[in-house]
Amino acid sequence: MITTYHRIDGRLVCGGPDASTTDAVWVDLLSPTPEEERAVEALIGTDVPTREEMQEIEVSSRLSRDGNTLTMTTPVLTNSTGFNPENIAITFILAGPRLVTVRYGTPQGLAAFITRLERHPTIASAGDLLLGMIESLVDRMADVLERIAQEQDAISHRIFHQPAPSRARRRSSSRDLEVMLRTIGRGGDLQSKARDTIMGLRRVITFLPGDDETLGVKDARPRLKTIGRDLQSLSDYADFLSNKVTFLLEATLGMINIQQNQIIKLFSVMAVLLMPPTLVASIYGMNFHHMPELDQPWGYPMALGMMLVAAIVPFWLFKRKGWM
Repeated sequence: MITTYHRIDGRLVCGGPDASTTDAVWVDLLSPTPEEERAVEALIGTDVPTREEMQEIEVSSRLSRDGNTLTMTTPVLTNSTGFNPENIAITFILAGPRLVTVRYGTPQGLAAFITRLERHPTIASAGDLLLGMIESLVDRMADVLERIAQEQDAISHRIFHQPAPSRARRRSSSRDLEVMLRTIGRGGDLQSKARDTIMGLRRVITFLPGDDETLGVKDARPRLKTIGRDLQSLSDYADFLSNKVTFLLEATLGMINIQQNQIIKLFSVMAVLLMPPTLVASIYGMNFHHMPELDQPWGYPMALGMMLVAAIVPFWLFKRKGWM
């Protein structure tokens, strides 16, 4: 689908799906057909990358310059609040006074930029449009990392700051730990995808020329430096979150191991407590003729008493030493 935007009296106005108009400032290609790609190629005089070409990971394939035409492809996180977040490739083609975007999805940052553009449609040039999109994507990545940090803080509080569960809650604690593991895993996956987006945007900012004439933006270099510093801080914060994800994952697995050790400890203690009574019962279960206690009326109560004492004494010793 093609959507064109035109500058009329300093305002950006949506002009519909006609790509043949030469005054379009922004041509947005969403899941384009081959016919739509050829129409845009005729308009800007350069090739529009296919979906397969946009998936290539080599930097030379993602960033290229042909005369005054800049072609930049970067992964962008989409569906960050859903169950299946993914990075989709978006290509920005800055061809003189015109910007072309090629995408096969709508990231939240780009959707927010389009909504903001409809409310405040003032735009200076195609370069200003490009920098505005990148700034919106950077803001979205900051929101994603903040949400991941909040989830990690909640998990950290549940692991380290809540009191030990009572007996009534121990049955559900294993389920809680499983839920925490899944939450940590989703947060780690989302963080890695967000970091991939941040690194891609950093490459684009580094690749863009800083002179005002090429981008058609006043004070382009300071603006690029500001975006670059924001991306650097987000990259450092993403690394911090990555380390915290690893720490919380190890802590949660440690809590699971403690629970499993408690279960094994219970079985071990029960086995030790039952071992002496079993020994007494085994002795008096032997089929020997000359066992005087078997012929006495107090033999049976004596054997029961010995088994009881043999179970109580180890139990008392374990409690005294704090093993139970």
